[in-house]
Amino acid sequence: MKKQNTAADPKAANDGVYHLQLKKGDVPPYVILPGAPERTEIISAAWNDSKMVASYREFKTVTGLYNGLKLGCTSTGIGGSSSEICINELHKLGVHTCIRVGSTGCIVPDYDLGDLIIPVAAVRKDGTSDTYIEPEYPAVADQTVVMALIAACERLGFKYGLGLDYTVGSFYAGQARPLNADGSGYRRTAQDELIPHLQAAGVTNIEMETAAQFVVGKLHGMRMGAILAVISNRVTDRWGDEGGEVRSAQAACEAMKILNEWDTTGRIVLECRTPAL
Repeated sequence: MKKQNTAADPKAANDGVYHLQLKKGDVPPYVILPGAPERTEIISAAWNDSKMVASYREFKTVTGLYNGLKLGCTSTGIGGSSSEICINELHKLGVHTCIRVGSTGCIVPDYDLGDLIIPVAAVRKDGTSDTYIEPEYPAVADQTVVMALIAACERLGFKYGLGLDYTVGSFYAGQARPLNADGSGYRRTAQDELIPHLQAAGVTNIEMETAAQFVVGKLHGMRMGAILAVISNRVTDRWGDEGGEVRSAQAACEAMKILNEWDTTGRIVLECRTPAL
């Protein structure tokens, strides 16, 4: 018998969680989180038996096998608010480990287009995480997930580095971009000071989801991590993917495989050198 819907915990027409349209058993405990729905296809390209399980609004879910491990991939959309919905509902489905795969702009000269950044922590300017807990609460990655991502990049031979991320709920003004291409129009004085301020504080990159995902996932008791491909360099004013999107997807899949090996054996085995950057 179909359960009556409630405002506090609404269900989809298939009795699954409301936004993801998924039921328990539809996704495994290890799920990769891209922002864009089309990235689910890039991530699952190397999987066997991959299939789309659900697609609703910005949330598209694909499952499959990566080297024998069942993985899920659910797109979160842009920003912390849609990420919060996704993580909340994945938790209800029994997911315990998530890795964000996304793109980012770097604000330091150490990274070039296509390089990979593994955020260790993030500055919380996303807005969404403030609705959960006071701003003094840190947005930090699960250290085991960070180690697995390092091990994956080492195993795959990818150029990577560790980063201090700045997550902001804006692509234009909040990242010190002008409202108009010629620089005209409204502009806060603080925008001119933002990037130099962050550089002086040791921040490496700017994007829009990571801090919210770290905080919301942590408060749900989930392991959270992220690997980000550099698609813009604000120091050199360059833009481009240079293959980073595919490499970040491959590294996330391999990291999930490594995490599963560690979870199964109860032992963490590192095979890494000093980070390449």
